[in-house]
Amino acid sequence: MFNRDGLESMRATLAADGYALDAHEDGERVVVTIAATPEACEDCLAPPEVMRAILEKSLAVPAAAIELHYPDAT
Repeated sequence: MFNRDGLESMRATLAADGYALDAHEDGERVVVTIAATPEACEDCLAPPEVMRAILEKSLAVPAAAIELHYPDAT
C-alpha cells in the first residue's frame, strides 16, 4: 500500500538526526512510529503536521491514512 523506497529514504533522513522510523499497514491505514535514540537532536524533528505532509509524499499515501506516533515528550 505504501512506497517502500520512500520509507527507506525517510528512515535514512531521520537516522541522521538520531531518530528511528517504523511503518506498517493496518487495514487502510499506515501506522508510522518515530522513536528517539539517545543521540536524537530534539530541535531537528519537524512538527507532526509537517512530518505528516512529508510522509504523505514519501510514502505515496493520503495524509489522512497516516497514523503518526511521535517520541514521548520529556
